[in-house]
Formats: sequence, structure tokens, C-alpha cells
Amino acid sequence: MRAQVKRIDGHHFRFNVRGMEGDIDVTAPDQTPQGPTPKEMLLAALCCCTGTDVIDLMAKFQVQYESFELEAKAPLTDKHPKVFSRIDLSYQVKGSAIDATQVAEAAKRSTHQYSGTAAMLSKACPIFYSVWVNGEKVAEDQVQFVSI
Repeated sequence: MRAQVKRIDGHHFRFNVRGMEGDIDVTAPDQTPQGPTPKEMLLAALCCCTGTDVIDLMAKFQVQYESFELEAKAPLTDKHPKVFSRIDLSYQVKGSAIDATQVAEAAKRSTHQYSGTAAMLSKACPIFYSVWVNGEKVAEDQVQFVSI
């Protein structure tokens, strides 16, 4: 894997990964952001990694759903270096005939066995997750990888 960044101005960078480009920016409070911050990108990467696992597992389990959303929230520590003190993931699945146990199993497998991004980040701070089906919480747990 390889990623490159080039400074545009201030704390605004343009990244390039396999020819795909985007902006990352750590702006001062009085400036307009030109892109997400590096930490926001980490949260988005975590969501995408575990989200991919979950939708693939739900397909394997033949779970029919209408929408899937995933949110990550992470407060920062007060002192430098400011790092995530914890990460909270919320899987939101909606549909008319969903087996909630299968959705919970998909999230558990991702966060205990498959998601490399979750495995790496869980070494730095605790990650907790909840699974919601049609607005009802059906599972919650802490991300745990025993094989690393």
C-alpha cells in the first residue's frame, strides 16, 4: 500500500492513492476547511472497512435490507498528542423482514475477526459498537481481536 500527499497551502493537503485524489485539511478555527481532517478520515476508513464486511456477511446470510448506515464518533483527549479516547460505532439497518440476530452476527464477525482497520485502531483505543435494526438496539459489544 502507498499513499502520497502534497501541500497545497496552510494545512491543506491533496492526497493521492492509486491515482485517486482528495483533500485533507487541518484548518485553524478562523479558516474554511478544504477537506476532512486526518482523524476524520480514520473514522471514515473504519466505517468503510467494517461496513464492507457487514454488507458482505449480510449478503451471505441472505439478509434483505433497504438501507445500511454506519456512524463513528470519537472524543479526543485534552492533552497533546490529542488522540481518540474511545470510538463508538453505530450500525443502522432498516428493512421490513430483517433477522436481527444475523445482522448482529455480521457486526460481531467484522469487529472480532475480519476488519483490519478495526483491529489496528483497537490497539490504540477501545472501540465499542451497537447494532440497530429499524430503530431498535439489538446488540452492543466491544471490538476484540484475539488473533493479533
